[in-house]
Amino acid sequence: MSNLILSSLLSASLLLVQLGVSNTPVAGVAGQLVGEKHLLASKSLDLSHRAPVESVNEGFKENILIAVDHLKKVNGGVLALQPGEVFAFHKNILPQFEGKKIVTQESGFGVKDGYKVIAGLPGNGVCHLASLMNKTARQVGLEVVSEVNHDFAAIPGIEREYGVSIYFMSGGGNNSAAQNLYIKNNKSFPIKLDFSLEGEQLRFFVSEL
Repeated sequence: MSNLILSSLLSASLLLVQLGVSNTPVAGVAGQLVGEKHLLASKSLDLSHRAPVESVNEGFKENILIAVDHLKKVNGGVLALQPGEVFAFHKNILPQFEGKKIVTQESGFGVKDGYKVIAGLPGNGVCHLASLMNKTARQVGLEVVSEVNHDFAAIPGIEREYGVSIYFMSGGGNNSAAQNLYIKNNKSFPIKLDFSLEGEQLRFFVSEL
């Protein structure tokens, strides 16, 4: 009798799977409930290996997390791009993006925005975050522009071709606009850019909204 009940339950379960019905959520790579069809790409950065000198490593880590905090405040906490919209890492924009809907954050990576001065540079380390975003966005096939590579210094965990140099000047200028990261949503549906922190692993997500 028990075998008959077990067999019936198994058959019913298989039927539900075939019909696409399931009560079990799909766990995303960050422990979030993300359906597989919604998660487009995800890459992580080990914050414990940003620089060989411990004090510099901690400074980079702090500045990266401060930048993440600023980005997570965009649009009331939802960093999203509609089709055709462009994300810029900072507010100094290349002429080719003028007239387009730009989604960006308000900070200029200075001390007044909460950033630390590391090796004489306020906000030093945010290039690591931009490089992670660049690598992930390119994996999805999004349109990415980053004119100045970070090849003057290696970024641990990021291949050199994905390195992004970030430089903000309050007065603007082509040099600052070129040292920026631009991600255009060239998909036919809205996308969301998001982050999660698991221990020392900072993960960046691109998902369908």
